[in-house]
Amino acid sequence: MRNYRENRWYCNKADRKIAGVCSGLARAYGQNTLVIRLVAVLAFLALPGVMLMAYLAAALILPNRYVV
Repeated sequence: MRNYRENRWYCNKADRKIAGVCSGLARAYGQNTLVIRLVAVLAFLALPGVMLMAYLAAALILPNRYVV
């Protein structure tokens, strides 16, 4: 079982495309990064204003890590 520290959200700077938000979320939940990015793009197409604000907030608030 993963502890709290390992399951925290963060921006992964090693595997980023823009800010590393999707990569960090994928690593935190043990999912494939491509799946998380596709969900984010589909959500952005459905609700562009909300997703833009959420992504920017996450990019500014979440801590940065360099995880390979």
